[in-house]
Amino acid sequence: MSTSAQTLHHTTALQRAVFAFVSALRSTAAAWHRMRRQRADLRELLALDNRTLRDIGVNRSELPSLVAELVGAQPATRRHAMQSGAARGCP
Repeated sequence: MSTSAQTLHHTTALQRAVFAFVSALRSTAAAWHRMRRQRADLRELLALDNRTLRDIGVNRSELPSLVAELVGAQPATRRHAMQSGAARGCP
């Protein structure tokens, strides 16, 4: 293998390594941001009184899973169930 071919091969490998590192850094930052948002949203909802929560149709025990769905940490099953219920004419 010639010297220029070896340099090209190493540069490509280095570029792939840098890309992988940057990609891992981005996904870690996104997960950290999602976690912070989830905690802040949960804190705000927990500050609401039971009557307000009842008015918006949420039980206090549902808050952690609701917030996890809203920030994308869990599948959005609750919204799908609510949408399908509304489509059937359920309240």
